[in-house]
Amino acid sequence: LMGMGGENSQAFRVYDRDLDCYRDIKYKDIVILLRTVRGWAEVFLQELESMGIPVFADTATGFFQRSEVQVVMSLLQIIDNPMQDIPLISVLRSPIAGFTSEELMDIRLEDKDNSFYEALIKTSAKEDGLGTKSKAFLERLEMWRDKALYLPTDELIWYLMNDTGYYSFVGAMPQGNQRQANLKVLFERAKQYEETSFKGLFNFINFINKLKTSSGDMGNAKILGENDDVVRIMSIHKSKGLEFPVVFAGGAGKQFNLQDANKTLLLHEELGFGIDLVDPDRRIAYATVPKLAIKQRIRLESLSEEMRVLYVALTRAKEKLIITGCDKNLEKSIVRWAAALDCEEDRLKPDLVARGSRYLDWIGQALVRHKDSHELLKTYGIDFSNGKAIAGDESKWRVTTWKKDDFLDMHIEEVESHEANFLEQLEQEKGKVQLHQEIVRKLEWKYPYERIAKLPVKLSVTEVKRMTTGLEEEPIQNLFKSQHLKKPRFMESTKKMTAAEKGSAMHYIMQHLDLKNIDTIEAIEEQIQRLYEEEYITEEWAKAADVRRIYRFFSSPLGKRIKNAEKVYREMPFNIEVSPEEIFPDDGLEYSEEKILIQGIIDLYFLEGDKLVLLDYKTDYVDKNNIDHIISRYRTQIKYYEKALEIALKRNVDEKYIYLFHIGEAVQL
Repeated sequence: LMGMGGENSQAFRVYDRDLDCYRDIKYKDIVILLRTVRGWAEVFLQELESMGIPVFADTATGFFQRSEVQVVMSLLQIIDNPMQDIPLISVLRSPIAGFTSEELMDIRLEDKDNSFYEALIKTSAKEDGLGTKSKAFLERLEMWRDKALYLPTDELIWYLMNDTGYYSFVGAMPQGNQRQANLKVLFERAKQYEETSFKGLFNFINFINKLKTSSGDMGNAKILGENDDVVRIMSIHKSKGLEFPVVFAGGAGKQFNLQDANKTLLLHEELGFGIDLVDPDRRIAYATVPKLAIKQRIRLESLSEEMRVLYVALTRAKEKLIITGCDKNLEKSIVRWAAALDCEEDRLKPDLVARGSRYLDWIGQALVRHKDSHELLKTYGIDFSNGKAIAGDESKWRVTTWKKDDFLDMHIEEVESHEANFLEQLEQEKGKVQLHQEIVRKLEWKYPYERIAKLPVKLSVTEVKRMTTGLEEEPIQNLFKSQHLKKPRFMESTKKMTAAEKGSAMHYIMQHLDLKNIDTIEAIEEQIQRLYEEEYITEEWAKAADVRRIYRFFSSPLGKRIKNAEKVYREMPFNIEVSPEEIFPDDGLEYSEEKILIQGIIDLYFLEGDKLVLLDYKTDYVDKNNIDHIISRYRTQIKYYEKALEIALKRNVDEKYIYLFHIGEAVQL
């Protein structure tokens, strides 16, 4: 698609093998088929629109992520309540206010302790350029807030877009028509909202926030229809029953989604259900024979469905079909596909088909038996002469492969060629070269603190432990988790308590036990029963408490020291600041004075004479023969507990312990 037309071309040329000639194809004769449109459609839309190619995709996502919508929503938020730093800074940095990053830093320096709005008010009192600019914006903001008192939300939005000139501004940006259409959609949604029983700016903002939180989206405004002269993007499922002159089938190298066969409980309408066999003593689960049989059946049925989808994709093109797919190790894959050369019949052997995990495997197995793949097999040293070619197949294939580096080099040469022609034209006119250099400088500018911007502001000790021990490594970007609503209590009570929930119950009970009355098992049981009767804990938590292990803990030498200690502190929360290099030492980057807030809760520490003793207890399963693994697993966590105590109490921790409830042992670090 990248090379299919010139600057103002409305068509591109395709070779018609039947007529033995080239013919023009319009944009509307082209369709891009994807296994799933969601996500990928946005990428294709932006890429094709940036090349001046009109494109249409019926997608319902991406509206709230558009910058123009976010700016207007931020403006509405600060009109409703200016004491919101992020929306206020968003508006100040946007073309609506036109403040630079340096000016925003100067405003913040006026007042570091209060909100940005208060800092802006203090700045406006100064008799300099920034003060005058700040005062002018505050006056406009006050005027907008007055109008919001009596204007309906839709009229307010339209007034703001025209008063600020923002509607005209986005129209001059790349994809200006699309941006203006999105703002019109926001106006229309506000108008529809005002027609309901809910009215006012505050209620509209809450409605939009709830819509975003619940993963809702109104979709980009559609400025082109599928009947216009546009390239169409659709899923393979939606293309069923349709035909197109030219079809691009993308993503053939993507793995099939076979997660349905990997669930703990498998259900099948004919074979019934299959579950794992659990050994509670060894804490190991085995797949039973019925489950393995159901798993194999589900996998084969999933492959059958994927093959039907592939059939739809391969039969949509009337004149030309282009299939694309990526492979991490093409040589290894081609050797695996070459097993199809031994097939005696036209059809592939069922066992070869069953091994396929993506469309590319099936296409590759069929293609190695076709005469047009002879040169490809020869390149990888595979003898085609003894293979059983598909007899009488008159289809014509052109197999092209690129290595990643070659593909990049090809585009670099193309870009350099275009750039050379562009510079030659600019040199013909005086002063245009300098303009080009300035444009390139601005377009190639990269934010110097991009890595720092991705740093998490706050981490729990558990998250730090996962990253530093390598037990559950994940990139920094994934540390920002989306919030999920807690399940209702009536739903929670219908399921068995997890190990984490049992651990939480044990920690809570250990926190609230009276240390003066724990000398017998009966005394501990009475305390737990009283906590339940006074509704501090639920019945499930009371039953989950392992009284004998609690008694064994307080009967141990360490437990007796706790009972006799001068002061005992339990479940103490803390927050400390650490340098990012301490958490991400392998980055090789300097983070200047940036800090990350580490938060956690210390299970217990006590004072014994002139000694400060730290204790962290664990309730999960422990193998007696693998204590060293437990120590290495929690060493980082204990280190931050120790650091927090030393900062707060201004003294060193003398002893550190981990108590393992499962085996009833205390491990000193």
